[in-house]
Amino acid sequence: MNLLFRMTMITLLFSSTFVSEEAFSMQDMNVTWKNGLRISSPDGEVKFSIGGRVQVDYGFFSEQDGVDVESDGTEIRRARIAFAGVIGKNVEFKTQYDFAGGDADFKDAYVGLLEAGVFGKVRVGQQTEPFGLETLTSSKYITFAERSFTSAISPGRNMGILSMRSLGESDFGTLSFGYFRDANGYGIGQEDDQYALTGRITAAPIQNKETQQFLHFGLGVSSRTASNDSVQYKSDALAHLSEDIISASMTTENVDLLGLEAAYVQGPLSFQAEFVQSSLDAAEATSWYLQGSYFLTGESRAYKTSSGIFSRVKPNNNYGPDGTGAIEVALRIQEMDLEEMLAGETAEAVSIGVNWHLNPNARVMFNLVNAAPSENSAYGNDVTSFVTRFAVNF
Repeated sequence: MNLLFRMTMITLLFSSTFVSEEAFSMQDMNVTWKNGLRISSPDGEVKFSIGGRVQVDYGFFSEQDGVDVESDGTEIRRARIAFAGVIGKNVEFKTQYDFAGGDADFKDAYVGLLEAGVFGKVRVGQQTEPFGLETLTSSKYITFAERSFTSAISPGRNMGILSMRSLGESDFGTLSFGYFRDANGYGIGQEDDQYALTGRITAAPIQNKETQQFLHFGLGVSSRTASNDSVQYKSDALAHLSEDIISASMTTENVDLLGLEAAYVQGPLSFQAEFVQSSLDAAEATSWYLQGSYFLTGESRAYKTSSGIFSRVKPNNNYGPDGTGAIEVALRIQEMDLEEMLAGETAEAVSIGVNWHLNPNARVMFNLVNAAPSENSAYGNDVTSFVTRFAVNF
């Protein structure tokens, strides 16, 4: 708690440096709740929000042929708190910390301009590189407890400068691009000649909020120099408590990433697919997934046209005396191929999910996953996992 208190004070002191000399008392501030606590000044010059998430996982595992590598267990998968705000209607900031695992890592830590001319919105700091629909969709809103094999190849959060803007009228699409350096969980990245240029463009040719019909296409590219002239791709059995079932590393100076994404929503039914290819100096690695979901209670996945990602599900009736919440069933197949990096390193998996959205801020997830490395893999046999997650976010 002392660490959290110090970081909170740093955030508040940092934001106060941007505030005009006019002071507001708490009686003057507007305090509202919109899936999280929102505070704003009477003139709208200053806005501040507090958010967070807690995800508690229980995992149970079985393996073929009597192999006993996996262990049943439980963990706090994520325990985050975030502070974000806008100063002077144009300067934004966000800091987000994750305490899962026993320490406080930075997730997001950036400042930016909401309006930067032809560059749209600009952010500087630790943030997610613009690549991949599933990667960019928050863990609060992804359909399965863990992202697919594609996340092992796709870049995540790093230090950089990012530009984002909408394309066309009515947010027809988005364009994002930026310059990044590989960084650790504390925002530190220090290596000569290491960089990444990453961009993403999306289009939503069909978007009808009344009928909840959306069609999404996306393209992501990244040209990067490998950190320490080496790349390693690995993945667990799509359950965070499980051990790795596929891994390969290779010496290389350059990495080029290509990502293709598509999604379609028609009322309670949705489909989503991605393909990611990594081209190294002497090999290629690929991964893909295809998933579908359906709401038995009639809700729909929320698509955010301004950023080309999925957002919060709002049940028609919250769970309680007069409602059941929203119930969603989902199926996903996926594959990862590292054969050119290391012979025998391929894996495939099937995931079945049931999501019970109690209200817009809470859900219970049930995942049954069978993940199978190839017979020539050094990681053994098939792993079947059952994961239950209890999650709250605001």
